[in-house]
This record gives sequence, structure tokens and C-alpha cells, in this order.
Amino acid sequence: MLKSVYTKGLMAAAAIAVSATGFAATVQAQNKTVRTAVVHFEDLDLTSAEGKETLDGRLKGAVRQVCGGYNSRSLADMQDHSNCTNEANLSAKRATVEILAAAEAGKPIETAMVISR
Repeated sequence: MLKSVYTKGLMAAAAIAVSATGFAATVQAQNKTVRTAVVHFEDLDLTSAEGKETLDGRLKGAVRQVCGGYNSRSLADMQDHSNCTNEANLSAKRATVEILAAAEAGKPIETAMVISR
């Protein structure tokens, strides 16, 4: 019964938005760009080690997608990329805790939105 409820909850369209402060659009104005990536996890059994590992891999890919590359000859770009990566990783970790706790409690969530500031 619990497995059935769990499966039905995960079958809904589910996504997590991983957001992070990206590269500054205008460094002098210190505007921050917010970027997001969608990570689907409706096909995963998050109560299994394999499901958790797959979710972790997808989140790592989302962090790479959100933060992109950088110019290694520019100290400002390197710092912006480092900040973006740190914030995106923290955002992903917060979302992971929320998603896994809900799955373990038998009340899977369809979407988790985490916004870093």
C-alpha cells in the first residue's frame, strides 16, 4: 500500500529547480543573474541507494548546467563561477534533504523549489 502511494506520487510531473547566483550581468552594477535547471526525479525510487545516487548525479549535472564555464584567465570570472557553484551546491543539498525526507516518510513531494539569495 505504502509503495503504491509512493509510486503514484512520483508519477506526477516532478521537478526541482536548482537556482544559483550566476555570473553578474553587469559587474560594475553588481546585478545578479538567477539561473535554474530542472531535475526530474519521478522515475526514481528514492528509498533505494541506487535512486539516491542517481538523484545526486542529476543534481551535480544541474549545477554544471546552471553555472556553466568560465574564463580561466579572468580572476573575476573564476570568482563568479566559484560563488555560483557553491550556492548551487548548497541549494541542491537543501532540496535533496527535503525530497528524501518526504520519500522516507512515505509522502513524496512533486516539486521542491529552492532559491538561493
